[in-house]
Amino acid sequence: MEETLKTIGIDVDLLNSKTVFNREETEQIFGCTHQTLKSFEKRDWIKPNRFKNKHYYTINSIMECINVQVPIKVKSTNQNNEWADMWV
Repeated sequence: MEETLKTIGIDVDLLNSKTVFNREETEQIFGCTHQTLKSFEKRDWIKPNRFKNKHYYTINSIMECINVQVPIKVKSTNQNNEWADMWV
């Protein structure tokens, strides 16, 4: 999973460093500009949390945004269950 994220340009080291990020750190994770992050918000791909007039983003909201743009399927490790791939 980390290799896939690195391939599409996500800063995985920064993403794994903590659980909540400010706007500048989120832009650095995505490798995008302020305007691009604002367009993600307008499209409801990512939802910021506000505190004292500042935007903060959680790992879950960042990962949901990535998943909207690049759906990454994770294969099930249980190979005996023939139905596992149906729900991925």
